[in-house]
Amino acid sequence: MRPQILLFGDSITEQSFRLGGWGAALADTYSRKADVLVRGYGGYNTRWALFLLHHLFPLNVAKPPAAVTIFFGANDAAILGRTSERQHVPIDEYKENLRKIVLHLKECSPTVLIVLITPPPVDEEGRDDFARLVLTPIQLQGFCHGALTC
Repeated sequence: MRPQILLFGDSITEQSFRLGGWGAALADTYSRKADVLVRGYGGYNTRWALFLLHHLFPLNVAKPPAAVTIFFGANDAAILGRTSERQHVPIDEYKENLRKIVLHLKECSPTVLIVLITPPPVDEEGRDDFARLVLTPIQLQGFCHGALTC
């Protein structure tokens, strides 16, 4: 049985096997050397990830993964006062949640290689501009008409 590399994270991880994705590139690099498994959960933050730990990484498993990537933070950084604020996790809790995830993985296997991947940078100005972008029904109708005539 080949070693396993498990990718654990949010939608960025979930979509990592799309064309040109980082998960696909990793699977290609380790082709015939290791199996790359995706455990990406769209919309999840580190708080919700804690509920998955014992299911995904049970203690006393015969063959734990050789390596695990942990890629959370984009949803944790959701801005309060917006529609996605339920995903927001304060920075101190985010740090503590990551620490709990790492400690659990080390409890499962002291030799597991853990790779923490930082959240991508955020263009705050562009993010605010996008959040304020609201199409009126007339604008939406014109947009749909334009898309159909292309």
